[in-house]
Amino acid sequence: MSKERIYFSPPYISDTEMAAVMDTLRQGWIAPVGPQLDQFEESLSQKFQYPNVLALNSGTAALHLAVRLAGVGAGDRVIVGSFTFVAAANAVSYERGVPVFMDSERDTWNLDPGLLNDYLKATQGKASFPKAVIVTHLFGQPAKIEEIAEICAQYEVKLIEDAAEALGTTSSGGRFVGGVGDFAALSFNGNKIITTGGGGALICKNAADHQRAQSLASQAKMPANHYLHEEMGFNYRLSNVLAGLGLAQLGRFDEIMERKKARFQRYHQALKGLPWLTPKEVSGANGWVYPCVMDHEIGVDELIRRFEAANIEARRFWRPLHMQPLFSGAEYVGGSVAEDLFRKGICLPSGAGLTFQEMSRVIGVLEKV
Repeated sequence: MSKERIYFSPPYISDTEMAAVMDTLRQGWIAPVGPQLDQFEESLSQKFQYPNVLALNSGTAALHLAVRLAGVGAGDRVIVGSFTFVAAANAVSYERGVPVFMDSERDTWNLDPGLLNDYLKATQGKASFPKAVIVTHLFGQPAKIEEIAEICAQYEVKLIEDAAEALGTTSSGGRFVGGVGDFAALSFNGNKIITTGGGGALICKNAADHQRAQSLASQAKMPANHYLHEEMGFNYRLSNVLAGLGLAQLGRFDEIMERKKARFQRYHQALKGLPWLTPKEVSGANGWVYPCVMDHEIGVDELIRRFEAANIEARRFWRPLHMQPLFSGAEYVGGSVAEDLFRKGICLPSGAGLTFQEMSRVIGVLEKV
């Protein structure tokens, strides 16, 4: 294992970002307030046509605030696509809500609109009728979000988009995902399309919700000449220094996307001759990672082991949340789409900084199978 490690999706940082952080530090705005923070929020809003943006210290914080703003309380049910990261369900649990996990559809691997419509129809008027729906745009691939939004509007259920992996992804209707639902969460974690090191953002369709989120994210401090609090808040705002990093990354967004596209095309061309490995392509996806479904007797775990032997970090698909010990006994709606994907899915290294020489090492492992 003498070759340098190839990581899954490391941040793609240049001298531009380093200079931006140094400039932010020199200006002295170190706290979670400052000009870079304001500009970062405004730039996100303008570039992606988001109505109201609040920069936070994580995507999980954004999901939590969205659940709170959706009015979820103790015992309230929330539909959560099962095939996703645990943060979406945890955010429901923070408010003592009850996640109801729902299977994926095969077109996009995201929450199945047909299952959602049937469930809402069957539970309408009952105590089990959900308060909200959380749909993830998995791997940067857009869910059928316009269809889901119509269903939620019909039944008057709040819609939360988990767009943590999907900055720049567009829906079938041509809109940037995250701007369709009542609320949305973005992530700027180190492995995302752009990064603030850690961080995220909440998108609110309604300005009043945005204003309330600002208060909740800043310990719910009331206007006064002293520290006055009437309700519990959270320390969720993003540091201005990290916003300076994010602002510089956002300025290179188009470049990063072009690099992602070039790497996807390289994979596509190189892997055509491997009939046991099928990449997933969904129109409008941002190319965050390169997900594939494999059909080979060695299995995913063995393929991961072979990558590790070559000092390459590849990852399995998300383990569905209804299969997690944390949520043992939770209600699950659907069939085995998510379970099948978990058993067969693997994501290849796909960072924007991945060199073609490094890609050849990845491809070489696959060709030896």
